[in-house]
Amino acid sequence: MYKTGDTVLHPTAGVCTVKEIKSENFAGLGKKDFYVLAPVYDSRQVIHSPVDSEKITLKKVLEKDEIISLIRSVDVNKSLWVDGDAARKDAFKKVLKGGDRHEIINLIITICEKQKSLEKIGKKLHLADERVLGEAQKIIHQEFAYALNIETSKISQFIMKELELC
Repeated sequence: MYKTGDTVLHPTAGVCTVKEIKSENFAGLGKKDFYVLAPVYDSRQVIHSPVDSEKITLKKVLEKDEIISLIRSVDVNKSLWVDGDAARKDAFKKVLKGGDRHEIINLIITICEKQKSLEKIGKKLHLADERVLGEAQKIIHQEFAYALNIETSKISQFIMKELELC
């Protein structure tokens, strides 16, 4: 269980600070304990997340050395691309929901590579793939930027440098 002041990674809201923990009767679920989360990169938003939720799992934000180790262990040759829009959407959603940072980084690399190959022939990614890329980048970029104390806009370049892809 996290405590007030902890910084956590929420699967959709990104990096958040636990502002408080309180018991409430939310959405007719009976009295339950909830984390009141303040997203670090969106000060207008407040998230209530059940402490005991199995669907929404909060994670500890990685430390700098953990991030470097994670990036260096990514298999850049592993493609997660799936032909067929519906199957690809399901596969990509599963990666995002799973929250495995290795897989999310592979997902970003996969979609970026596909985007480059499509641009070479004058085509664009499907809008659904662009959305998934945006979600995946938000998850990784926010956490890494927070832990490394650099701007989110510089994370892609940082990752590419660590992977020796540029």
